[in-house]
Amino acid sequence: MSRLPALFLIVFAALAADQTDTSVQYHHVLTFGSKLGIHPPKVLNRRAATLALGQGEHPYGLAFPVGVATDLRNRVWITDSGTLSVHVFDMSSGSYREFRRVDNIPFQMPSGIVADRAGRMYVVDSAIGNVFVFDENGEYDRPLIPLRAARLLEGPTAIALSEDGATIFVADPPKSVVVALNREGEALETFPLPPEMNGASGMSVVNNQIYVLGQIQHRVEAFSPAGKLRGEIRWDGIRAPTAFAWDAAHHRFLVANPRIMAVELINEDGQGLGAFGSLGDGIDQMRHIEGIYLDARGQVYVVDSHEGKVLVFAQNRVASKPEVF
Repeated sequence: MSRLPALFLIVFAALAADQTDTSVQYHHVLTFGSKLGIHPPKVLNRRAATLALGQGEHPYGLAFPVGVATDLRNRVWITDSGTLSVHVFDMSSGSYREFRRVDNIPFQMPSGIVADRAGRMYVVDSAIGNVFVFDENGEYDRPLIPLRAARLLEGPTAIALSEDGATIFVADPPKSVVVALNREGEALETFPLPPEMNGASGMSVVNNQIYVLGQIQHRVEAFSPAGKLRGEIRWDGIRAPTAFAWDAAHHRFLVANPRIMAVELINEDGQGLGAFGSLGDGIDQMRHIEGIYLDARGQVYVVDSHEGKVLVFAQNRVASKPEVF
């Protein structure tokens, strides 16, 4: 049986401020989609973004980023429901690519995204109700669910992989379920979400358990791989987390605290290890945190959908001045 975190099914204990270990520090590295950050070399899909968001120009390429992930070549993939596309930034070569369609199917609402150990990328489209697979070279491969098959997903959002990568978990808020699929797109399990969760905006696999973040109440519920509800997860001092991620390498959570507009680090025993981020309009600041992702190098990507940007932070022992790219 997989080991569960020691804090499982309990309210995490709070530490006094003077007892909190603040040795874990992060500094801002770069930002995608801001005036002083990294963005596509030209204005993209302005009409699509305006129609989707009811706003004016989107001069920095990103309109409403939803998800982010990196592949084995450290390329950064950003799903954007505002531009109805997937942006791919290759930081090594400085190149950029945009996917607006797969084969003859235009993206309608790209949302969740995840990478497996082989470098394949899985991109959810909430409006189409499918997951599209890209191979390790970054080229489109196939729809996960065959197009001629019965529609299994109505409006999927979040996606996560089992620890062995063989099972793909997809949250489907309109049906209030999580569907477990194999690599051929066949449904293995379907388990209901509690009605009070009102959908799912985030999902992670933690020690072989599926953690799902509710879209409205911002509650995190834990389920077994077979769909058995294990309990609610709470972090003391964070009443309504808007995003979270699991750092398996260091056995700690990264949790978005909207009250202070920061990402807090919390270990398995509920101890605070530090926090980073601040409220504002600067290149290294955020207005709202809708997603958190960790890459293989330990860098943290923070999605601020409403501000149209994705911020990247790296760990260090001494805070450094934010760099501008």
